[in-house]
Amino acid sequence: MEKMDFNHDVSYVNIGKDPVTGIVTCGFLPKTRENQKHNFIYYGGFLVLSGTGQYISQEGEVYPLSPGNFVQRRPGIPHTTIIDDEEPWLEFYVCFGAPLYKSLVDMGIISDAPVLKIALDALILGQCENLLYTFKKAREKDKKNLLLSAQEFILRMNRANDELTRSWDHEQIIEQIAERLSGNFDQNLDLQEIAQIYHMSYEKLRKDFKASIGVSPHHYLILQRMNEARRLLHQPNITIKEIATRLGFVDQYAFSNQFKKMVGVSPKVFRETY
Repeated sequence: MEKMDFNHDVSYVNIGKDPVTGIVTCGFLPKTRENQKHNFIYYGGFLVLSGTGQYISQEGEVYPLSPGNFVQRRPGIPHTTIIDDEEPWLEFYVCFGAPLYKSLVDMGIISDAPVLKIALDALILGQCENLLYTFKKAREKDKKNLLLSAQEFILRMNRANDELTRSWDHEQIIEQIAERLSGNFDQNLDLQEIAQIYHMSYEKLRKDFKASIGVSPHHYLILQRMNEARRLLHQPNITIKEIATRLGFVDQYAFSNQFKKMVGVSPKVFRETY
């Protein structure tokens, strides 16, 4: 892929009388280190071209970001983005009003998943450059067509994500999901949201996961938590309350009840006996 220009290069257009719903904008944005909460009133999608970071959902789900990730800042959905400072960050973004985004999602034309993944190549970069060129060269009478151009770019990102997802080996997908469920226990892991990432319903995820692993995703998550609990209980410097927090339980009583149900003895007895 050709060398990228890290200059700030954007174009703004407003269609109609409403400055919020009529916003249409795109461009290349270099950024420095960031750790910021967002809650957009419009839709903003950006493609990571260079750099690494994280997207953290309102529920605490963490999505690592790297070149090829397409992040959807969904209107009215609080989230946090973190940009690392280890290498230069460059994104190409597209924004338009919330009503159009809602219509596209309601009709099933685009995904409402917060983070997609595409195969980043010179063709994709060329599409970014062409869209910005179209914005900059548009005459007044042609500006309404820019909304269609921005929409088409988002559709391309969704199609590219679908193509990449279909190319993944089925077992690889299940392994990736199992890996997600085997760590980050202090986060609120949403199985519905994980299913969305891989463009499947939760019911299909549950069925495929059980066929491959032998238990449902929910039960697998509980088993992994209990395995981690056993390991931590062998460390006398960590209190049972701290273990409960690390494993994502609301309090140590909920943890103790779950542990006793799965293991047969309380965490306290397990620590003293084993």
